[in-house]
Amino acid sequence: MRIYISIIILCVTLSACTSTATTNVQENTVVHVVLIWLKESGNQEHIQQVIEVSRQLKEISDIQEMRVGKSIPSDRKIVDDSFDVGLYMVFDNLEDLEGYLVHPEHKKAVTDVLKPLSIKIQVYDFTSNTE
Repeated sequence: MRIYISIIILCVTLSACTSTATTNVQENTVVHVVLIWLKESGNQEHIQQVIEVSRQLKEISDIQEMRVGKSIPSDRKIVDDSFDVGLYMVFDNLEDLEGYLVHPEHKKAVTDVLKPLSIKIQVYDFTSNTE
């Protein structure tokens, strides 16, 4: 239950973050949420590096929409604001998500920036369904 609440809160939070594309989410699309905890939590330079490398991933054609931004501090007990950067991506289908995951640019971003700077990366994938 906490995971679902966290995902909903993250999606609302990220809607206020920088967007690299504006498209309408269609029914049965795949949503890919990534939360990143940095080794040096709060390090603004590292946060910016993660945001910049993430924005470059928008060039991968499988991504229909992408938003990336910093965690918003909160005093609400229900909010997990312990992560540093969040990403929200939308794909037309599961095959596009799978293609993105093995894309050389994605692998390079993970190997060169995300893994070296991160202590934890948590991923949530779900299908957007309006029914």
